[in-house]
Amino acid sequence: MTAGGMLQPFKTLARDHPVVRALLLRGLARLRRLAHAPPGLYTLCYHRVPERHRAGFAAQIAYLQRHGRFVGADEAVTLLESGAAGAGRHFLVTFDDGYADTVEVALPVLSAAGVPAILFLVSDWLDAPPTSPPGPYAGRALVAAWLAGGMAIGAHGVSHARIATLDDAGAEREIAGSRAALEAATGRPVRHFACPWGVAERDYRPGRDPGLALAGGYATFFTTRRGVATGRRDLATMPRHVLEPEWPLHELDALMGARLARR
Repeated sequence: MTAGGMLQPFKTLARDHPVVRALLLRGLARLRRLAHAPPGLYTLCYHRVPERHRAGFAAQIAYLQRHGRFVGADEAVTLLESGAAGAGRHFLVTFDDGYADTVEVALPVLSAAGVPAILFLVSDWLDAPPTSPPGPYAGRALVAAWLAGGMAIGAHGVSHARIATLDDAGAEREIAGSRAALEAATGRPVRHFACPWGVAERDYRPGRDPGLALAGGYATFFTTRRGVATGRRDLATMPRHVLEPEWPLHELDALMGARLARR
């Protein structure tokens, strides 16, 4: 059995049982520190930042600032293409789906800290957002405020469909169509695509969809596999660490840090 196979029962247990997860991560944090993490690009993936978690989100941003430099999505591409990502530890903040609190709560925190970020939008939701929870979602006015704050946008599909289930034409519509719609709506170039849910085989076809995105004019195809990006080869399957703003700081050490050297 591979190491990944041996760890799978623990990953499933942690996912399904929050108390067990918290205990496992607290134990892991005793062995790992973000300060020991290797150089490269660490992309953070958030979704909602409710008002009640504003302080937690701000604490995470401040903690990460002590351990590396924040960059925007375009600068991240430059670092990876040039090979310079390995010269230091870099953090890229991303948000999926386009929740209103990304603009109302996260934007002021980011602006105060001088941290750039990119918001991945579902193009159909700009004018017809889902009415079911967990909205509300950002409409055109909030997206304009996000852009006016110096932040970037990317595409997250036309309808948030699971791209792996679509035929070739449907996949191209979701990927290319969202870019065209968002550029028309905002007048800004859209160079980055984040796959909804982002798991290989289940949510996108690795042999088809990243290639469709890059051939269609995107510079990146973001996934949700954990890891650190170090070079040009990562642009087609960008790794991201999915985080929640209420997680305590030691969990960032556990999830992104490296093992402490033995004395």
